[in-house]
Amino acid sequence: MTPRLNAFLLAVLMLVGLPLYWFQFDSSAPEARAKPLNIDELRNLANSDKGQHPTEVRHELVGMRMSLHNQLAAGTGLRPIRVGVRAFELLIPRSRPIVIDAGTTAKIASDNGVTDFDAFAQQRIDHEVSEAGLRLRLLDHPVHRGNPEVRSPNAQPLPDLGDGAPRAVAPGVVVIPQPGLPEEARMVFVQLADGREFLFTGDVAQVTESWQSIRPGARTLADIGHPEKRTAIASWLMAINALHHAAPKMVIVPGHDPAAPQGIPWGFAHF
Repeated sequence: MTPRLNAFLLAVLMLVGLPLYWFQFDSSAPEARAKPLNIDELRNLANSDKGQHPTEVRHELVGMRMSLHNQLAAGTGLRPIRVGVRAFELLIPRSRPIVIDAGTTAKIASDNGVTDFDAFAQQRIDHEVSEAGLRLRLLDHPVHRGNPEVRSPNAQPLPDLGDGAPRAVAPGVVVIPQPGLPEEARMVFVQLADGREFLFTGDVAQVTESWQSIRPGARTLADIGHPEKRTAIASWLMAINALHHAAPKMVIVPGHDPAAPQGIPWGFAHF
């Protein structure tokens, strides 16, 4: 090849390759620092009310959504991945259940790219939502909010979370607001009566690779000029990773991992 052709090919490679790498594969966020989450603080909050802790966590799979792995965790590849849309319930003896997320409806699911919608699973979720003593939401988004026609007349109101500090909302249950992230993003820490612990990460860590390797999703054009959002996501991922090292037996439940959550049986309470 002539020097001129080599230079041309190198220029093309840089023009195409560098933006592709930066948008799709680069997971860096150099300004990120782990959010100050402490496992002892979360445990103290979980035990600040001496009432009955939940005894069991269960889940329902509402449907699946197709994505590229890179969109969820940059650098993990351009291969397609089917991710789950789930709801969770905490069972408490002689008390109303606590629901974490609440599914959606068939139409809303379709509008948001959710396939294989399970109407029977949603019926079970709707029933538990209508009986819930507390409703928690990991994200203010249509596939997290639940069926808008289902009410929870006995649900307690949440405390004010405006200062961004973790709050105990029930014995064994702590809500962790995520300032800096959109759509009222939250995590939930749960300590069961038998001592098992769970951290529901919501969409800040949609898949396991997100928090294990500190990989925010791939950049988009909308991210240009708004590096603070990516920095916030990476900072929360660092905090989750640090909590895992401080409490290695705690189960980290990503927002939309394809695999069923570890240690969480399938199926809401039947009626």
